[in-house]
Amino acid sequence: APSMTHLSRGTAVVVLLTAALASAFGPASPATSAATRWRPRRELRLKTTLRMGVLDSLTNVVQTVSNEQSEEDNLAPENARLLETYRRRAERINGMEAELEKLSDAALRAKTAEFRQRLAAGTSLDDMLEEAFAVVREAAWRVLEMRHYDVQLIAGMVLNDRRLAEMATGEGKTLVATLPTYLNALEGQGSLVVTANEYLARRDAETVGQVHRFLGLSVGLVQAEMETEDRRDAYDADVTYLTNAELGFDFLRDNLALTSDGTVQLRQPSFCLVDEADSILIDEARTPLIISKQVEAPKDKYEIAAQLATVLKQGTHYEVDEKGQQITITDTGFRDAERVVGKSLFDPNDPWAPFVMNAIKAKALFEADVQYIVKGNEVAIVDTFTGRVMEGRRYSDGLHQSIEAKEGIVVGTESQVIATVTYQSLFRTFSKLCGMTGTAMSDAKEFRKVYGLPVTSIPTALPVARRDYPDVVFKTKEAKVNAMLNEVARVHEAGRPVLIGTTSVQDSEEIAGALSDRGILARVLNARPENCDREGEVISQAGRIGAVTVATNMAGRGTDILLGGSAAVMAKLRIRDGLVSAGCVDESAEGTEGIEGSAAMKVSLMDDSFFPAPLSPNAEGGIATAAAALLGDGSDGEDGPLPLLELEELVSIAAEKAPISDPAVLAIRAAYDTIKAEFAAVVDPEKEAVRKLGGLYVVGTERHESSRIDDQLRGRSGRQGDPGASRFFLSLDDKTLRTFGADRLKSIMDSFRVSDDMPLEAKMVTDAIDKVQNKVEEYYSEIREQVFTFDEVLSTQRDNIYTRRVNLLAASDDDILSTFKTYSQETLADIVPNYITAEGAVNGTGLQAKVQQYFPNSAVDAAAMDNMKRPEVEAYLDAAVLKAVDDKMTAVDAWRPGQFARVAKYLSLVQIDNNWSGAPGISLPTPAHLCARKHERSHA
Repeated sequence: APSMTHLSRGTAVVVLLTAALASAFGPASPATSAATRWRPRRELRLKTTLRMGVLDSLTNVVQTVSNEQSEEDNLAPENARLLETYRRRAERINGMEAELEKLSDAALRAKTAEFRQRLAAGTSLDDMLEEAFAVVREAAWRVLEMRHYDVQLIAGMVLNDRRLAEMATGEGKTLVATLPTYLNALEGQGSLVVTANEYLARRDAETVGQVHRFLGLSVGLVQAEMETEDRRDAYDADVTYLTNAELGFDFLRDNLALTSDGTVQLRQPSFCLVDEADSILIDEARTPLIISKQVEAPKDKYEIAAQLATVLKQGTHYEVDEKGQQITITDTGFRDAERVVGKSLFDPNDPWAPFVMNAIKAKALFEADVQYIVKGNEVAIVDTFTGRVMEGRRYSDGLHQSIEAKEGIVVGTESQVIATVTYQSLFRTFSKLCGMTGTAMSDAKEFRKVYGLPVTSIPTALPVARRDYPDVVFKTKEAKVNAMLNEVARVHEAGRPVLIGTTSVQDSEEIAGALSDRGILARVLNARPENCDREGEVISQAGRIGAVTVATNMAGRGTDILLGGSAAVMAKLRIRDGLVSAGCVDESAEGTEGIEGSAAMKVSLMDDSFFPAPLSPNAEGGIATAAAALLGDGSDGEDGPLPLLELEELVSIAAEKAPISDPAVLAIRAAYDTIKAEFAAVVDPEKEAVRKLGGLYVVGTERHESSRIDDQLRGRSGRQGDPGASRFFLSLDDKTLRTFGADRLKSIMDSFRVSDDMPLEAKMVTDAIDKVQNKVEEYYSEIREQVFTFDEVLSTQRDNIYTRRVNLLAASDDDILSTFKTYSQETLADIVPNYITAEGAVNGTGLQAKVQQYFPNSAVDAAAMDNMKRPEVEAYLDAAVLKAVDDKMTAVDAWRPGQFARVAKYLSLVQIDNNWSGAPGISLPTPAHLCARKHERSHA
């Protein structure tokens, strides 16, 4: 072997840094094959044949592989057995296809009534599964011209068996959901389809929901702006589409309602299917859902603390723990802060410590356009996993107010928790829970333990052709971004579409700006309202020739990226825009300003550059005809403009193949078909051109704290056998690497005087960084486990309280009266023992005063009780109190019949809520609290 002096300095740096990575973060897996390398200006070659000095040490480290099998390996045999069973059932479903094709639409629809009759006669769902799935497949073909593949039938069976189906991106999860949803809706208890955002819920209800409508089922959609009555109707449908947030908050609001008219979830659906299950059941499970009431906040304190934080210096006045998301004030910091406020920060009568600590946290740990954005006079939290605004969410414990003070906007009120639930507890209430996602196997253990969901991996319909290149690591962020921009410019010049994934709003806008400076137009998708309104439509066109899209990592998730673009999507958008421009949207709707579905959404119409070609006069005439049919002549009460949501629903229905008779919808369909054909003439040839260029190129700018998010980003490319590629550009300044130990690597690079633009690119470097990511995932997995443990304790109490509330809401007047008398007797039983001595002596005077404090109209004689024994006192008071209740009821009901029961119900519910919201432990710990506790324990 050659000596070390024969190695280039670059190669030696790669080797030593890789060794440092491996030793710092655990052994990396050995490289099994040479990967195609990205060749920057200064190419590095790793000579794996070298064995000398530090190379021997590196080889030993790299070849040390864990003896424990991965969760995926453990599940492989079970997975194979299940798939073989399901495959045989899929063959039987295929055998029914020819007979079902012969049925008329009415005969096919009649199958639903037939299935329900068979269920009532004792046939099980599993016995009907194959025929029901065959019926759904035939209906989907007639309505959508989409036919379920065999692997999609298998996925449907997996879901029906209360399992979690892992399906690659682009494999048709939305269509799969129609199978078990229809089957379980036949029982009449309703089926819920829960997804991650309102766009996907509305899209699915409008598109695949037509399959259910065609088969005679009702379809409901829950959206944030809906009123109580509309929500109730949606939940009462056979199939309901909604988001996880709406489901959770409706659950909490129902359990705060003071009348049965205020509840919307009138039944507990037996079946719940969670789309994007990893995002909802794992990532969002770190934070409980909370409903709170507002209390006045000491605004002056927040503002003074914010000013104080600006002059305090890190390292002198406080230390920052990025990993634990905590700050620690030093002795100097306490001394100087107390000098400013003029008293101890821990003065029990006027404490300042929480305000100062939150102000420093807001300054040091929370950055605008990363963890939150400023919308007018409001601080809106950005979900780090989805890149979307978390509407209605606020940081707790004064942190949100501290951020508002830091940003110089009006400090809002503080919140007091009155109801809370975790997603773990919420989804475990369903007797039949299932889910589907593109990445689940890495968290299979947690899915099984928490939700009882075994994971089954579904094979792809076609082999994956995407190439995932090794990560490229730079010393600084600036060098990383510059190299990434050069790579994007090189690929864009050839016309290959590029999707750039970022981890924050700030990064996405900076990269888009840098690309603009280079003359490259990039569409941006992030949490900004002006960008996220149409994220699904924009992301669906990210596969067109020359397209460059910059998105937060999860923006547009749930929408396929078609190479060459989708003529169908663009045609729907173009006719929607044309109808809006023709005055088909109601601009006078009151109370809709700024709400999706109102005329205020005109600003989100697509610009002309989005569409592949201008419309012909024939197509423009088709839009005009459709607009005239929609607006009518005013003779019909339904003529005239519509809310935008209703218009979009009509366009979606017209774009599919379901039978329709409405003249306006038929006119829209005719215009849609014309526009689609014109766009397809331009878009279809692009598909083959993009394939020849290598397909969609996905570029990651930072590793996420969860490898699943990175895998989802990679999975946007290579859909259904399409070619594609992915690569991540990283730097040692990236938060994930910096927080979990990359500082020592940077010092090594500085020791070797490595230039900023020298990349590290090797399989072993990627593997070592994977170890860093694994540490992050283990860290947050422990946080989720602690949230789950806390909630396990709270869950039993919550179930008991909410069961009492449900019983009270549904109770008749006689039941309420009985319950009220029981409460009165229980109160009396608590009072009596305190006024009778151990020897049996009764304090009649004291007992009379206390009883009449609670029951003022009760006739109680103190002197008489002095001479009674305890059983006699209890019987005497019991009769007196019950008579007092009856007398009060008679007096109240004389004013308005039944009023006493109504008041008793109201007071009982309010008292239960007040006691429950004030109970110790009602507020679950947030991830920040748990991070702090983990940090404290690790240093104990």
